[in-house]
Amino acid sequence: MSILSQVSLSAVENIMADLFHSKNVITPLLLLLIEEAGIPIPIPGDIMIAYAGYQVSIAMLTFGQAFIFLLLTALLGSTILYFLSYRWGQTLVFKIGKYIHLDQKKLLAVEEQFRRYGPLVIIVGRHIPGLRIPITIFAGMSKVSPLTFIVSTAASMVVWILFYLSLGVHLGPKTASLIHDPLFRSISFVIPLLIIATFFFWRRNQTTESIER
Repeated sequence: MSILSQVSLSAVENIMADLFHSKNVITPLLLLLIEEAGIPIPIPGDIMIAYAGYQVSIAMLTFGQAFIFLLLTALLGSTILYFLSYRWGQTLVFKIGKYIHLDQKKLLAVEEQFRRYGPLVIIVGRHIPGLRIPITIFAGMSKVSPLTFIVSTAASMVVWILFYLSLGVHLGPKTASLIHDPLFRSISFVIPLLIIATFFFWRRNQTTESIER
């Protein structure tokens, strides 16, 4: 592990320790908003959602309240980034692309999937690690309609939030350990792969049925 990675991990652990000590409700929502708006932060949104689940487990929020707050916050952040990309997409990529691991190659890959699958790319692609922000930016740059973007993004977020919120409720105080848990990192990759595999299996069946007709 590089020195930079060690420093980043240490910063994440310190922030999480402070959150658990203070039982703060606003901070994780603010961090989730910032991340979805395209600003890099050391704590993944998955962890913030799981932390909200921890808050549910200690009765600071109901499950329904946490779900609504998280959904609205994440949707607001991604919508802000969408409209910024809609207006200043190329400039945005040029100025901050390197800071959010976004390059022309990644945008071209997203563009190809948009041509093939349309809005389904937003619903499924957001579950692929590293593609949530590029998909939002490309949706804005390619002038996907605001309604299509918001509905597709909300549909994708429902699955994402329910999974990690439930995980946080189940783990309770152990949620903090997710930061350096190799099993959690594995789940973060395996779950999206399962979603993608299910999607392509469904698409193949749909295509086969259309041909047979």
